[in-house]
Amino acid sequence: MKPWLLNILACPIDKHHPLEAYFFSWETEKDEMRKIASEAGLQSYQFKKNYKHLSKQLVDGTISPVALRNVNDVSGSESSKGLLAIALDALSRLEKSLEMSEMDLLREFPQDIDALYRFLNLIEVDAGLLVCPECHRWYPIGSAVETIPEMLPDDLREKERDLEWLKRWRELVPGKILEEGKPFNLTDVPGK
Repeated sequence: MKPWLLNILACPIDKHHPLEAYFFSWETEKDEMRKIASEAGLQSYQFKKNYKHLSKQLVDGTISPVALRNVNDVSGSESSKGLLAIALDALSRLEKSLEMSEMDLLREFPQDIDALYRFLNLIEVDAGLLVCPECHRWYPIGSAVETIPEMLPDDLREKERDLEWLKRWRELVPGKILEEGKPFNLTDVPGK
């Protein structure tokens, strides 16, 4: 899953947006992550068209700053954590100037546009968790299919598979989900 997807995802049960995101591991290789993070803020001609698109998304409200602030990188990767911090700093500066035109944003904040673009679009989550803060439902990323968030309603979920996934990642899953998460949690498992 690309982090950009957080801008549009909502809980399928109560339609709440934004979701809390916990990133456990990355599909992006360690060396590639390091390179992307080290180049954050360095504009690339290769991404010129993408920068224009991102600038338009910022102005039209497609980018959800609150969704990006709900990202918790618990992967242990210093590079990805650094990239997230750079992207959130960039987003804070960009948010203060969203009354500008798309072109003015590109001209005034080229480094910030680049840093935000790299975080949203160049890295890929391998495994993680999405949580609805309203109804406490949780949705795994990468459980059945690598990198794919599984946003299924309760009646289509596989209890045994979901509980096995929770047990596998229990060290990184928030306690509130392990104990009270819906539709299943580890209190449903004898002996946990």
